[in-house]
Amino acid sequence: MPVQENPIVTLSTIIPQIFQDCQKSTSNHRTNAITLRKVQMKCSSYRSSNNESSNNQLDNEQAFNTEFIRNLNKILPVKKGQTNSERVIKFVASFVAFSCEKDKELLNNQNDNTTDYEDDDYEDTLSSRFAECLIQHLLKGIEAKDKNVRLRVCHLIAHLIGCLGSIDDDLYERLKVELTKRLLDKEAGVRVKAVLACSKLQGDDDHGKYVIEKFIGMLRNDPSAEVRRAVIYNIEYNEETLAYILQRARDVDPINRRGVFMKIAEEINDFRVLSIEDREKLLSWGLTDRDSHVKKACVRMLSTSWIQHANDNLLELLERLDVVGSNIAQEALISIFNARPDIVQMLNFDDIFWENLTAEGSFLVRVFCEYNKEDEGKLDEILPEVTRLAFYIQKYNNFMNQASDEEQVNLAFIVGQLFLLAKLLDYGDEVGRRKMCSLLREMLMSSNILESHIESIVEIEKKISINERDFTRSMIEIITDIREGIEDDEAPSRLTYQDDYDLSANMSRLSINISSMKMSVLSTDLKQTERRVSNSSTSMDDSNILQEDNEMKVILVNLKCLHIIRCMLEKNSESLRDNPSMYGLMNEIIIPNIQSHEPVLRELGIHCLGLCCILDQPLAVENYNLFMHCLRHGHPELQIKSLMVMSDILIAYGYSTIVSSTRQGNEIMGLLQECLKNENEQVHAIAVVGISKLMLSKMLRDKYVLKELVLLYFDSDTASNLRLRQCLSYFFPVFCHSSFENQTLMQEIFLPTLIELLKKYKNVDKNDNAVPPLQIAQQLVDWTDPFKVV
Repeated sequence: MPVQENPIVTLSTIIPQIFQDCQKSTSNHRTNAITLRKVQMKCSSYRSSNNESSNNQLDNEQAFNTEFIRNLNKILPVKKGQTNSERVIKFVASFVAFSCEKDKELLNNQNDNTTDYEDDDYEDTLSSRFAECLIQHLLKGIEAKDKNVRLRVCHLIAHLIGCLGSIDDDLYERLKVELTKRLLDKEAGVRVKAVLACSKLQGDDDHGKYVIEKFIGMLRNDPSAEVRRAVIYNIEYNEETLAYILQRARDVDPINRRGVFMKIAEEINDFRVLSIEDREKLLSWGLTDRDSHVKKACVRMLSTSWIQHANDNLLELLERLDVVGSNIAQEALISIFNARPDIVQMLNFDDIFWENLTAEGSFLVRVFCEYNKEDEGKLDEILPEVTRLAFYIQKYNNFMNQASDEEQVNLAFIVGQLFLLAKLLDYGDEVGRRKMCSLLREMLMSSNILESHIESIVEIEKKISINERDFTRSMIEIITDIREGIEDDEAPSRLTYQDDYDLSANMSRLSINISSMKMSVLSTDLKQTERRVSNSSTSMDDSNILQEDNEMKVILVNLKCLHIIRCMLEKNSESLRDNPSMYGLMNEIIIPNIQSHEPVLRELGIHCLGLCCILDQPLAVENYNLFMHCLRHGHPELQIKSLMVMSDILIAYGYSTIVSSTRQGNEIMGLLQECLKNENEQVHAIAVVGISKLMLSKMLRDKYVLKELVLLYFDSDTASNLRLRQCLSYFFPVFCHSSFENQTLMQEIFLPTLIELLKKYKNVDKNDNAVPPLQIAQQLVDWTDPFKVV
């Protein structure tokens, strides 16, 4: 019998050669794994001739393991990014996987010939012993001082843990504990590899849940974008983790944001598991993202995964997005039109579709028509003629007036979409134009008209009208008809015009919350009044009830008329001097309602008067003192309206023009500076926006005002006023770098402002909102840098 060659002798030659070969390419890893497995098997099965020891087999295996580990140790200190080291790690993982696979085949063959056995008898295999030895060695370096060693160890374990067979329970527990510790390693690269390793340990057991909790904490708080990305891709998807994954759609890193949409498209079998609110947020964040790659990922998710879950049916998809209350459904639909022309070609808007409109159907046809509004031929194919569309509007409006409160919302939405479609029609057909005009007039006269519909109706009326004067005349006729019968009733509710505009008196005389009416039906045949009267005290006599009903009727009619006037003025561009009929409307409706006791009527009256002033400069000069009075003495909502009107007038006609023409012109800047110290955040922000516009347009040049803006920008108390901060963040760089004169003005206030800011910083708590002095100085220097002048 020939003498068996001792394979131990050749280990120091064969194994290094295999490690050398596996660094060249991954294509030879399988071949080298087979070769190395044969060497391992020879070492395990070799018996010396004298059989000196019963542990000879284990000693031979240990010799193989020692030589293997000696060669593996050479790549552990190598820095991250070395391709050769990465290939060695992949080879080690492929070798362990191949060994486990072969041992599993051997066990299966033995099991076929054995009927009674216990699982534990077959756990101790060559591959399991080798894996245990390798992991025990790697765990010695998992807390090494060298960050490269820790990274390579975690990387190797991450590869090994997925292909392991059965290992010792104590070793497995130790492995879980050590890997969990590495999730908190100071090096981001090590944490990434620890995440990859721990992802295999997630589960329903206590430790698996603990790992998931750690992952959630890392998703929310880890400063490294790479670590958060690793968690996004490897965290287990379930109801608990889904909410935290969705939050990463607002991650500061665009790659992470894109990864969220890719993971959701892959992991979620049906997007209905997301709540409607979550769908709305996800689409809104993705489709409006500033990064084009994130937007493309969201569009891909929507146009492939989500539309497939809806059976490639756009109507079914829209039903799951709740288009009535959605702010992003239109953008989502347009993205599908661009990405899936095959689905667009399947759309069919026949007579049956128009006769049985739903909220989703009306939304779909409206967006599709706006998408193709440049293609007149396509619009002619889709849209019915003017007369038929008028019929559909009337039909669904009648349904809305007769429906219950729940159905009324959807029907109101359908009517609103039909109004938007009416804006796209060609009104060359005189018969259809007259039919539409008659219908719109009838609907405006109705007591059930919605505020949201008024604006659309007024816009359609303007398109139908011959010119602006004809448009104004027809709208005034409608308003006059609406107001018939209330002129005598509204006199008691007015203040006298000579009362020095004392608008602050009796501000809350009426007990009814008028502001809630602005968001609902302007009048419902006085049902609200009847309900309120039925719940009132039984001691109220009939005359008081009748008087209160009349007052309510006057308020509702005036509210409706003011809404119509506001919409009309917003669509008007003709000077009031060329349209004298507007003066009568102003004197009969707008001014009397400004004198009203009711806050909501005063607010709308000021708004309408402001729009009139934008169309007529002498009128603006004449009434500017009124706006200033309202700003000083009005309630907060009236102050906001007045300040907005004042700012618009200054921008429209010029700051110097208004100051020189107005009786109290020298008080304007003082009043605006008072607003900069107002407690109301909205007033505060509107004043900053107005002053910023004046300074950018070079109508105002005042270093004291500029200094006040700088102080506001760095004031910790304005940190919560996002509108103010956003405005000033844009204003200062543009103002300083747009001209040398502006930069010189900033340089003049540099030192006084910096000194004052430093004094304030000493007296405030050093919280997160307080800007450090060094950052303040750096920002001011950057604004005054002459080399950045455009």
